[in-house]
Amino acid sequence: MTSLLPFLILVDSTTTSTSSDEGSSNDRSSSTSSSRSGSPNFIVFFVDDLGYGDLGFTGHPTTETPNLDRLAFNGKILTTWYSGCNVCTGSRASLMTGRQFARTGLPGVIGPSCSYGLNLNEVTIAEQLKKANYSTAIVGKWHLGQRKVYLPGSRGFDYYLGIPFSDDMGIGRESTCPAEQFTKEETVSPIDEKFNLDTWSARHMYEEMGLMKARLFTSSNDSIEKLQQDKDKPDKGTKWLPLVYQEFNQTRIVEQPVDFTTLAEKYSNFATSFIENNKDSPNPFFLYVPFSHVHTTEAGTTTENQYVGCKYRNSTKRGIFGDALAETDWITGNIVQKVRDLGLEEDTLILFTSDNGPWAMRGSSAGSEGLFTGRFAEGYKNTAKGSNWEGGIREPAFAYWKVSITPFTRTSEIISSLDVFPTLSALAGLPLPQDRPFDGKDMSEILLNEDGKSDHDFLFFYGTCSGEEYYSISSVRHGKYKAHWCTAPGLGHFNESLTKRYDPPLLFDIEKDPSEAEPISFNQMPTKKEDLMAMNRILKAYAMEKSTFQFGNITQEPDGPGEEPGKYALCCDRSRECYCNDRAGIFNLGTKEHHGQYHKALGNREPSPPINKYQNMLQSLE
Repeated sequence: MTSLLPFLILVDSTTTSTSSDEGSSNDRSSSTSSSRSGSPNFIVFFVDDLGYGDLGFTGHPTTETPNLDRLAFNGKILTTWYSGCNVCTGSRASLMTGRQFARTGLPGVIGPSCSYGLNLNEVTIAEQLKKANYSTAIVGKWHLGQRKVYLPGSRGFDYYLGIPFSDDMGIGRESTCPAEQFTKEETVSPIDEKFNLDTWSARHMYEEMGLMKARLFTSSNDSIEKLQQDKDKPDKGTKWLPLVYQEFNQTRIVEQPVDFTTLAEKYSNFATSFIENNKDSPNPFFLYVPFSHVHTTEAGTTTENQYVGCKYRNSTKRGIFGDALAETDWITGNIVQKVRDLGLEEDTLILFTSDNGPWAMRGSSAGSEGLFTGRFAEGYKNTAKGSNWEGGIREPAFAYWKVSITPFTRTSEIISSLDVFPTLSALAGLPLPQDRPFDGKDMSEILLNEDGKSDHDFLFFYGTCSGEEYYSISSVRHGKYKAHWCTAPGLGHFNESLTKRYDPPLLFDIEKDPSEAEPISFNQMPTKKEDLMAMNRILKAYAMEKSTFQFGNITQEPDGPGEEPGKYALCCDRSRECYCNDRAGIFNLGTKEHHGQYHKALGNREPSPPINKYQNMLQSLE
């Protein structure tokens, strides 16, 4: 396959459609490549920290997401899709493996210098699809380990471009848009020495909730000792956010720090180029798009803790979050339009959802949980990200597959991110590995049939509020019922005194009461026969799950070249404090840096973005 490397920066966004007409796409596709027989292509869109109430098709009044709305309405809207975890790493582990994240031993989230990642004995979707000769690529946020042995290139993906973890786990940059002018006098301040250490300010919030606790290592005491050393020895490589490119497991850091202004263009061009390169291949492709958008950034690095490229700045009524979401919609539109233009639409299943609910404490820079407010949770400021209330784990979702999925349909059947692995496996004609339990179910009957039913009789949600070591069952969905054994506020508002435990569990009719406002029963058994019978089934299933569930353990891989405690973070050049923004040649063409060099050569000074402490730091290095 042709390398994607030349396509990363050579971007002309004006040539890619931002929306399309469903009726006219047939004419375009009929004149291009003929339909591919055999297994379908798969595209999975996985947005970061997107709430149920953030999109046009789920009812937000001012959001502008025309491409996503069009796809959703022309496919099947999945109104009851649950994430595998209420925070980042756990949700991705569940989607990638089809297994509860607690089975993998991973915590809910791992940091940018973590010495471990998703165990190599876990099978990812990409590794599974490789058995059927799929070409595979990922663009965006990985967050299952940043050491090379854990990056996508080692986990079944042919190509990868992205920030390997969350947008706030380091300092990025914003380059200037050509039309912007700033009159404020620019000053340059020296680098604050404290930023030589880990700058991830949200770490304490995750630690306070126990979301960073991993299962103990199964390898050796030496590994446990190294883990402690890693905690005690901060890694300077965490300072600047890296943009990583992999091609058949050859790894290069393209930017450090990443330029948020041009990130969407790079992502869009990478993804569309991958599809273009596979148009004549006899093998199908799998494109996984776990967006870096719309997670907030490290405070002070960008405008209002969000970011957006030049095309969409100040473009929506919803402020910068709306702008960022519009840019996410644009990337999606470009990818889908490429599929249409190449005549692959009838051969491609597209799934869309989010990793977890919005980070409520980030205010207008973050998203909205919509009607999933957890109204019964009095005194909780956050029932979204980090909680197992509906707002933290129930996500907007749809499936689109021209001809195969009936347009203008919707279903309220219970679906989970856990289901992606078994569903894609089934559609690719692949049996599931027999040496491990899978918590996900094949949802293809729901997608392809009008009356398809969910195979989830009991869908359990694991969390940290139970008071038990590591993770335990927090709640469960059973038919129309949802039961909570414990509840707590989400990330950033956690307080142990607000944690509540229930015996028997708090019970809701979630179909009638999606806001979780009026419980059927509260610290007592239900009185109505139907509800009582359901509660007894739930208690029996809970006992079975508790007695049979096998928690996984982390197995840390041996150090590679140049790795040791304090040196696990991604770094382009440690002698330069991992600051390498002097790209040349192909990596510079079309970027803002190249534009700036042009002005410099002519003796004209390019205007700079508004000054903040991080931009001062960046300028002092240039």
